[in-house]
Amino acid sequence: MARDVPDQLIGRPLRRREDPALLTGRGRYAGDIAVQGLAHLAVVRSPEPHGVLRGVDTGAARALPGVLAVLTAADLPELEAPAPQGTRRPRPVLARDHVRYAGEPVAVVVAEDPYTAGDAAEAVALDVESRPGAGGVLAATAPGAPELHEGVPGNLAGVATRAFGDAEAAFANAAVVVSRRLSLARVAGAYLEPRAVTAVWDEDGALTLWSSTQSVYGVRDWVAALLHLPAGRVRVLAEDVGGGFGAKGMPYAEEALVPVVARRLGRPVRWVGTRSEDTATTAQSHGGVLDVDVAATAGGDLLGLRVRLLHDIGAYWGPGAEQGDNVLSHLVCAYRLPALDAEVRQVYTSAVPSGYIRGGGREVGNFAIERMLDLLARRLDVDPAALRRRNIISPDAMPYDTGYPRGDATVVYDGGDYPALLDAALAAIGEPDVRRRQAAGATVGLGVACCVESTGIGAPEQARVAVAPDGAVTGFVGSTPQGQGHRTSLAQVVAERLGWPLERVRVVAGDTSVLPRSWNSAASRTAFEVGNAAALAAAATRRRLRELASERLEADPADVEVGPDGAHVRGAPARRVPLADLVPAGGLEVVETFHSRRTFASGCHAALVEVDPETGAVDVRRYVIVHDSGRSINPLLVDGQLHGGYAHGFGYALFEEAVYDEQGAFRGATFLDYAIPSAPELAAVPELREVSSRAFGNPEGFKGVGESGTIPVPAAIAAAVDDALRRHGVDAFVSELPLTPERVRALAAAPPRRSAGTA
Repeated sequence: MARDVPDQLIGRPLRRREDPALLTGRGRYAGDIAVQGLAHLAVVRSPEPHGVLRGVDTGAARALPGVLAVLTAADLPELEAPAPQGTRRPRPVLARDHVRYAGEPVAVVVAEDPYTAGDAAEAVALDVESRPGAGGVLAATAPGAPELHEGVPGNLAGVATRAFGDAEAAFANAAVVVSRRLSLARVAGAYLEPRAVTAVWDEDGALTLWSSTQSVYGVRDWVAALLHLPAGRVRVLAEDVGGGFGAKGMPYAEEALVPVVARRLGRPVRWVGTRSEDTATTAQSHGGVLDVDVAATAGGDLLGLRVRLLHDIGAYWGPGAEQGDNVLSHLVCAYRLPALDAEVRQVYTSAVPSGYIRGGGREVGNFAIERMLDLLARRLDVDPAALRRRNIISPDAMPYDTGYPRGDATVVYDGGDYPALLDAALAAIGEPDVRRRQAAGATVGLGVACCVESTGIGAPEQARVAVAPDGAVTGFVGSTPQGQGHRTSLAQVVAERLGWPLERVRVVAGDTSVLPRSWNSAASRTAFEVGNAAALAAAATRRRLRELASERLEADPADVEVGPDGAHVRGAPARRVPLADLVPAGGLEVVETFHSRRTFASGCHAALVEVDPETGAVDVRRYVIVHDSGRSINPLLVDGQLHGGYAHGFGYALFEEAVYDEQGAFRGATFLDYAIPSAPELAAVPELREVSSRAFGNPEGFKGVGESGTIPVPAAIAAAVDDALRRHGVDAFVSELPLTPERVRALAAAPPRRSAGTA
């Protein structure tokens, strides 16, 4: 009995199964769910970034025809604000007494159609006594800054420290110390689909919730806790999600408001955010200011790093408040760093509460270390690439203990050939050619940046494989896709490890009913953690089928071949048993758990840019990404992730800035004001090169790739702009992102380049 199975499915560049439906308009998003008796919800939001809420006048809204309900915090006691824990002030579902960012939910309106709901929301009158706000960490920590939360002096929500080695001795013994303040603007998710929620209660009091989220289990657990329901009574689905990039990785007020109102009214309810509403109210990231000092020997060996980060957590304590650890752990990067003394001060501002956007803070730490290496190279008058080679971790040191403390252990890199990445990037970008162009007078510059990315969250991950009597196989995973290609790549893993034709395997994801627990799609974890879990479950299913067949065929399991048609003894095809005789009528199911310890992807990026000093325009002429993303499940999807990641990092470097004024008023709620790169700006398609290395303690060798295309881009482009302007005779150093034309023109107007030995 021959098996129609390719020799290898893992590693094949297959087109995504998801694409035909999405490209032909047959996708099903949270705002597309067709249900009878649907009502529509709109949210009344604070126009003020900070103030005392004196009253909410709902009379005019209630009088409009078609309005079903107008509800404030007083009307929804089941959504009582969580109690503060010390200086940690969690976000309420609806504001009751104070508003602390523009766009904070204050009330909801429900109507028969979305237009009436929107009109009624505008008719609600808010009486807000305006108070001074703070539009960034410097404004919030300046002397005399307004107190944004009572009992939180200096708007300081908390302090986190990380240290290893002897930093004090490192700086005392250093021959060279360079210092600089760096800052990165706030950024938004800027995905295609604004957030949306649809809620339906059944007759038995169970809730089904469709949400545009990348964390169906996180939403389930939060909603169940708020509504005092067992988690099993809440089913959350995310069938298709039009992008998330981290911003949709946490629960939001609307995901509680919609089901509560639906239960109150006894009918399904939907909320769909507008573009400006979504941008103003969904988690943003960055917005931090770092003061960084580097200690080194006269020859350029790193001795120690000292960092003080003011971390903008926004108006309330949320998931993004914990992002500082991602920033600090990625300061080590690809280099031997004997000592670190780091502190994160978590600061309340009048901005929307912070979260994780692609890179998850890794790009902030990477920008800091890579920029400081460029500054150190300038101080020592050495080539930046040569300085990196001097300090880079060698492959024979793997696995490498960085010394960075995390929990009860330290961060250990589980493999990589970082010098090979650096050499390949420089060779691909053509450094001699760049220097010839500079000698000919072109205002072009070369920048290089390395990165090491932690992938995975280090938590147990389950997968389930079900085999039907007719040979159909379903893999159930908990991770929530938003464009990564789960249903394609994970089907490849299941099919190969099970030994099944790919067309007989499907994957179900984004549904809390399929597994008891999972985590969000973030931290570049799907290929590594979910992929390994799916491989374990599929392999265990194959073993179980062979064991069942061996009993029927009276043969050693090692001699049994199994497939969709059944099983036979190797070399004796006549000795066979149909699959329907092996698999129970209800199917055979196997669940396995992968116990993750994180793995580390790595890369090196090289950028060639041309700068126009008069207009401030930056044109990326060429861009090279050399990456070690482990064993590729689907190289076509890996390339797509790297291209998309590059576009995101390109935006951080040159375009994206969620602008708040000094008082905290948001000035960039639409794509007319919040700039993202488009096709003309991204004309230089990144050139991809792969370097593979051994991964220790990673059964399948899979690593994450969703953010490694993003993390080094800001640092590489900043270094290239530096190089171009300095070759033009300007003493430029990029310390602030994004590099808008105004900022580039200001750099180009800096004093003439100084002699070596200064920084």
